[in-house]
Amino acid sequence: MKKTLSFIALSAALYGCLFFFASAEEKAPEQPAATVYFSKTISAAKIKALYKKLGFKPSGKLGVKVHFGEKGNENYLPPALLKDLVKELKGTFVETNTLYGGSRGDTKSHLATAKEHGWNYAPIDIMDSDGEKTVPYKGRYFRQVYIGKHMDNYGSFLVISHFKGHGIAGFGGAIKNLAMGFASPAGKKAQHSGMFPRVRSSKCVQCGLCRTQCPVGAISEDIVVDEKKCTGCGKCAEICPYKAIEAAPKSTRGGIFQEKLAEYAKGVTAGRKMTYINLLMNISAACDCSAGAPKPFMGDVGILSSSDPVALDQASFDLVNKAAGLDDAFKHETGISGERCLEYSQKIALGTRKYKLVEVK
Repeated sequence: MKKTLSFIALSAALYGCLFFFASAEEKAPEQPAATVYFSKTISAAKIKALYKKLGFKPSGKLGVKVHFGEKGNENYLPPALLKDLVKELKGTFVETNTLYGGSRGDTKSHLATAKEHGWNYAPIDIMDSDGEKTVPYKGRYFRQVYIGKHMDNYGSFLVISHFKGHGIAGFGGAIKNLAMGFASPAGKKAQHSGMFPRVRSSKCVQCGLCRTQCPVGAISEDIVVDEKKCTGCGKCAEICPYKAIEAAPKSTRGGIFQEKLAEYAKGVTAGRKMTYINLLMNISAACDCSAGAPKPFMGDVGILSSSDPVALDQASFDLVNKAAGLDDAFKHETGISGERCLEYSQKIALGTRKYKLVEVK
């Protein structure tokens, strides 16, 4: 009887320990609220004002991370808005080549597209033009992250992101700009790994747009995806006008892709000096990577800045929803909620979802 009671007591203790550790793992790290500066007015002067509020002092060479916009896209950020600030800071525009090809799939084409779109008033560095390097990272999905080799040439970074929709992530802002924007094509593929298109036959009209736009020729004439060729870039899902293609994990569902974005952003930022600006304008359901992005689904909201990328994206998300009068405007437009990225980013201590919004008038 005593042995039985002892066994029950020991089992209860072990169960209690397991419950404690499981709960501790799920509990997000406690962090104080971050300050997010906000201006309803979008202008070059306001961008400079919100940057100065951050009190950021660049060290070494400053890289300014932007998205140059895919050729044919009209929603990317207007380069003229950033000109005064970037020239004053003597910054260098930094980017990496895409996974899916297109007008930014190689360094020569990427530079040509950037200059054609007006990003020619500051030096441009395609950071993986001379190859990539790996940085150790310990997470649920990765043990290392792949970045452009030139990233080590910079002492600090100003990450300027266009906050807009995305066909797989729900929305794209600072976190996605860190994760995909600094990753080499190998890093981009690692984040997309396991993501394969699923064609909804009930919605597909066999227009062939996905087939003609697939960068690796993985879609046949009868709209069947060859998974051996597919890189999982998700471009077909994003450009389908009938929302007949769903890009989802091959074996699992949920926010895995968004969790991967968060982990890659954490790996990219580790030990680096960075600060952030989001511009909430030209907000469409598609990323600037799309060559045929739809027209914006709402009016411009403003500019936000913060030293915390998670708080910045959370505040941006909240302001867009408020302006749209919806709980999740991006889910309404894309069918995907991006909240898991925010939740997981806080859980792994990339930043905090708690923020104090300070309007700069």
